[in-house]
Amino acid sequence: MKIGVLTIGAELLNGARIDTNSNWISKTVIDHGGMVEFNISTKDNQSSIIKALDFLLDQSIDMIIMTGGLGPTHDDITAKTLFEYFDDIPILDEKYWNFLVSRFKKKGFKVSALNKTLALKPSNGKIIDNPIGTARGLHFSSNKKEIIALPGVPSEMKSMMREATLPMIKKISQKSIHSSILRTTGITESSLYEKLFSLIKQAPDVELAFLPSLFGVDLRTSSTDNDKFSNFLMQVKILLDEFIYSDKNLELEEVVVNLLNNHNLTVATAESCTGGLIGDRITNTSGASKVFKGGIIAYSNEIKINQLGVKKETIQKFGAVSIETASEMAAGVQKLFSTDIGISSTGIAGPLGGNKDKPVGLVYIAISINGVTTVYKNNFKSNRKNNKRITSQVALNLVRKELLKF
Repeated sequence: MKIGVLTIGAELLNGARIDTNSNWISKTVIDHGGMVEFNISTKDNQSSIIKALDFLLDQSIDMIIMTGGLGPTHDDITAKTLFEYFDDIPILDEKYWNFLVSRFKKKGFKVSALNKTLALKPSNGKIIDNPIGTARGLHFSSNKKEIIALPGVPSEMKSMMREATLPMIKKISQKSIHSSILRTTGITESSLYEKLFSLIKQAPDVELAFLPSLFGVDLRTSSTDNDKFSNFLMQVKILLDEFIYSDKNLELEEVVVNLLNNHNLTVATAESCTGGLIGDRITNTSGASKVFKGGIIAYSNEIKINQLGVKKETIQKFGAVSIETASEMAAGVQKLFSTDIGISSTGIAGPLGGNKDKPVGLVYIAISINGVTTVYKNNFKSNRKNNKRITSQVALNLVRKELLKF
């Protein structure tokens, strides 16, 4: 099923807000037999919306999914535009209006007459219920195409997509699309392509998309042929085994916490340049309380020495950013919290603080497991926040690799 996405709002074009709706829709419809062919963003004015609709309705697609502009304010004109575009005379839904009045009253608010626009329903089209908000969606049909209008609020849009639109796509679609996401880290997009080049050439019926990010590259595989899809996916997993951390769309920290729980192991962190980010990511995961004992943000040398037991002589001789200091930090935090694993990070996040011998981006990560400590040297770039994020990713991946040895 071919789909066009139309996101509405000036904020999407002037940079005030990132369009996450179209991204989510494009990824999500695949598993239900849909494929986005066009993605358009437009200002919230009637002429722009009409031009976008004219274009999309002229294409060989089966559905248009619109988001944004269904609220009660002056710039929310999507509903008005659609009513006029499809020559539909809206009707006040008295039952829903009474519901809105009651809902606002319970919250201690006086409902404005402007909110009556939320209670309008089409004469010929259909209403799409909003389980968590007040702005309902609209559904029109024209020239064998389904036009769906949903709120721009991401949580409301997703809820309504799951409840109504995705089942509709699955019902209308004549083909089942088999898809999977493999999440990789520790390898560049170009290196992945080199490893998979021959395989890609041998499988023209399978689509492979490379989705790079700061943390790694996701590989989305899809095909209408289940046998070819399964065989291709198996070959990719064999070729990239050491780099794939999830085939279930999990975050790396989720994988690590699951492995720790599976092996009944505990971990603690000693962080300098990452400022607690490794511990933060671990504790964002359900089940972390069973495996994460705690952490020390040892940003100063004083804390490294007094809390983690790093020798003063070590820092004086080798510096805070060194193999030796990272090693003693990891071993120290493991001993302090009596855990199976200790993780440490120390480096020069930037953009200042580097020199010829220790440039900006130099980071040491140490992993101490049952008394054996290994230190890894990394050279990242000059962006401070990115260096922190990348360091947390590398550290978690190193722990993952160690846990796979158990």
